[in-house]
Amino acid sequence: MNERIALINPPSPFLINEKVTPNIGLLNVATEMRKKGLDIKVFDFCGDVNYKESMETVSQENFDIYGFSTTSAQFSQTYELLQILKKRNKKAFTVVGGAHTSVMFYLRERSNLKERSLDPNIKTLEEFDLILAGEGEFNFEQIFKKGPKWRKSSLIKNLDDVTIPDRNFYDIKSYHYKIKDLESTSLLTQRGCPFKCTFCCGRDIDTYNVLRFFSPEKVLEELDYLNKEFGFKAFMWQDEEINLSPNRLIKISKLLQKRDYIHRGMIRSDLLTRHPETLDALADAGFVELCAGIESGSDKVLKAIDKRISVEQNLKAVEITKNKGITFKAFTMLGLPSETYEDIMLTKQWLLEAEPNSFDMAILQPYPGSIIYDNSTPSKRFKNYGYEYKGQLFFNRIDFSKVPSFYKGIPGKYECSVRTEELSSNDLIRIRDDLEKEINEKLYGKNKMEINQ
Repeated sequence: MNERIALINPPSPFLINEKVTPNIGLLNVATEMRKKGLDIKVFDFCGDVNYKESMETVSQENFDIYGFSTTSAQFSQTYELLQILKKRNKKAFTVVGGAHTSVMFYLRERSNLKERSLDPNIKTLEEFDLILAGEGEFNFEQIFKKGPKWRKSSLIKNLDDVTIPDRNFYDIKSYHYKIKDLESTSLLTQRGCPFKCTFCCGRDIDTYNVLRFFSPEKVLEELDYLNKEFGFKAFMWQDEEINLSPNRLIKISKLLQKRDYIHRGMIRSDLLTRHPETLDALADAGFVELCAGIESGSDKVLKAIDKRISVEQNLKAVEITKNKGITFKAFTMLGLPSETYEDIMLTKQWLLEAEPNSFDMAILQPYPGSIIYDNSTPSKRFKNYGYEYKGQLFFNRIDFSKVPSFYKGIPGKYECSVRTEELSSNDLIRIRDDLEKEINEKLYGKNKMEINQ
């Protein structure tokens, strides 16, 4: 295997700041490829305002294989890069992987031939020479074998078999996010989430719903590597929820008490309130900020999205976290199934009562792989909304190669492609913008309005 391989991380221009969280999955694949002796180069186009020109240059370098990693939200840029490559280098062998590929593989498997022919997101993926779904660390060797265009890797059961990703493949220091005035970087200490929130991608896919952990010792090894190699003492844990295993968390805490690192991570409110000992462990480990998907201040809406958490549990989680001296950030969403104006006012009321240290307010965008998207049915209830979910949410299945679509982005430039029975897309945008301003002013003052990431 003497092929020269280019791995490409596409831009995400819809984000407030593209240079916050590096693509760790792509670094995992690159690290394993190099371990096998392959000639690898990674091109990171995040934050590159001239990414089209950069792709022109990469296209002319005549790599044997061009691999792209993409999410659904990024796919319009990924597809654009593919067109540039194909125009400049017609013989280029192209491979695509990542979250968008994995969820579309699952949708394709479930669909009949007619449904497949109608889905534009299947068609556009098939313009790549090879489509790889699932975890890529040990799946990449399929690019050297003959076989079908669509391929899926087997699940990695022991995550400690995965080599710590080498952050030297691209400029990790160009990414910036401060925790308590310290520059931080990201890592993943587990994979998968067993819960079934209807808006979340991958609930029916083993890659995303089978919970697996790196060992506490492996986590410490990666943190020490990031500290010694790059000088980081602050870390963003990008796991879905870091408190899914209380016993593991306590073991990690005991190891981290020997370090002067600080951390930020996502938690589930119900698990935090049921296992308060984990809050002590998080504090002892150096966690200074916890975040949670609060979603809504309405128990009715929380039930509609199968969150399996109550408004009261969310409120209690904020209280005990702040009492412990740890900052709490609440993530909320509008445009959820069955939501009414009254439900949104309950979310406003919850935020004002809970007084989290910061909050984020997004608008729902159904993505392939979510229960809402995958189980939607054709609808004629509202003009310009071709699909519905249980009569509670109305939206279109868009062509992600043409329309950039996302949960959240630059304030004032949010896009909304959903509506509920009561609230139109324009209603949701207007209410979101007004509420974010009002709540920021009431909780933090006009001079402390946060630009939410």
